[in-house]
Amino acid sequence: MSDIRLICLDMDGTLLDDDHATVPQRNVAALRAADQRGAATVISSGRAWDLLREVDAQLGITKYAVLSNGAAVLDVASGEWIYRNCLSDQVRVPLIELLLDWGVPFEIYCQGKNYIQADRKEQVLSCAFTPQFRRILAEYSQFPQHMNEALPAGAVEKIHVFYVPPERRQELVERALEWGPLSVTTSFQNNMEFTAPGANKGTAVQALCARLGLGPEQVMAFGDAGNDLELLRWAGWSFAMANATEEAKAAARYVTGTNHEAGVGMAVEQYLLNG
Repeated sequence: MSDIRLICLDMDGTLLDDDHATVPQRNVAALRAADQRGAATVISSGRAWDLLREVDAQLGITKYAVLSNGAAVLDVASGEWIYRNCLSDQVRVPLIELLLDWGVPFEIYCQGKNYIQADRKEQVLSCAFTPQFRRILAEYSQFPQHMNEALPAGAVEKIHVFYVPPERRQELVERALEWGPLSVTTSFQNNMEFTAPGANKGTAVQALCARLGLGPEQVMAFGDAGNDLELLRWAGWSFAMANATEEAKAAARYVTGTNHEAGVGMAVEQYLLNG
């Protein structure tokens, strides 16, 4: 059995149950057992850290967090930012103004915090996947009066638009790229996520592994969607969920059960604990 030292976990549609808030107990038990064997748990999410605090509490063993689709890596114990790849203000400022003008629901991830402009609060909360996730958004987000004024310079990790009308998606991408280079991805139907060029979970995990002296054969990774592809292709032990997109399944080496079936726990048991 390979010497697996990191287990990198996407959240929504992967580690979490269908409520987007609860970690199935089979996943918790398997990850804690793996931690005892020296395999560290790495949250690998599109979310900001503040929206993951309750997940971290359920696991109780998180060592590192890859955040905002790989725009930042946090050492959970020390609070050190191991890696940052933030949007330029040259792109961020006009893009936020455009999104406000268009009236689409969006949030900003910055230095681990989640920002929603106060006058858009109810619009954004109404986009929450479930009542449980709506509560997390309402409880852990910041609600400034003026978004661009509230954000520190050079520190925005990601702009997440919950819904872009399909007929306007191409227009939005073209407008955004007028201000400078961007990475654009999606993690569920009709959403859009903007990060700095080269920001993805694969690059971020590679930066973490460089710090720790680990190679891809020592990394187990799980995902289900477009923002997981680079990580699934790179990790030596990569698993797409049974509920994953076809693209994610093609990028991964293995397929495990669904998120609702605790597919993460199934694979950790089979390939690490019992392998």
